[in-house]
Amino acid sequence: MKIEIIKENRKTISLKLLSSERAVLKVPTRLSQEKIEKFLQGKQRWLEKHTKMMWQKENFSKTFDFSQYLYINGESAGKTSEIVLGFDKLDIEAKKKAIKKYYLSLFPRVEALVREIAQHSGLTFADLKPTTSGHIWGSFSSKKVMKLHWSLVILPLELQRYVIYHEFAHSVHFNHSPKFWKLVEELCPDYKALKKKLKEYSFLLTGDLNI
Repeated sequence: MKIEIIKENRKTISLKLLSSERAVLKVPTRLSQEKIEKFLQGKQRWLEKHTKMMWQKENFSKTFDFSQYLYINGESAGKTSEIVLGFDKLDIEAKKKAIKKYYLSLFPRVEALVREIAQHSGLTFADLKPTTSGHIWGSFSSKKVMKLHWSLVILPLELQRYVIYHEFAHSVHFNHSPKFWKLVEELCPDYKALKKKLKEYSFLLTGDLNI
């Protein structure tokens, strides 16, 4: 662990992890080296715990091998080579396109889940479309058009449900106000844990598949 120490005009000490291998410690300009070392000693357990968590997050995507396996609902579901003839002979970009096309073909599964949740919650939508844009799992327009990311079917079902509940909550509140989150909690009581877990799968949004 490399810890960069920055002395600046401040009254408090701030320790922030940038990665599993790097952290930044900001301290008051006149703070002695002895006190800095004493502070770090007191934070040793915190560093070990959060460094481990950061490492797991950074390496989570490596637990998936999209060049060999298909993943549906968070579980391995067959060989990737089965989705297109001559898959193993394709270059990396062609493989990524083939994989993406395959998961897009599974979007009816997501649609069925959306309709199930709509029926159960009483919330409505006018149309549902898959989206290939990165950075967000879904969106809900003022015209009640719900869009969900093509890779949603890869997620465990509880995370798929959370994303869908989140978007349905936007059918009532077009913002992220306290009222919005209250509705999300009513629909999905354990949303906070699921929201945190969902971040581990953010690599899917960029299409950065491990091939």
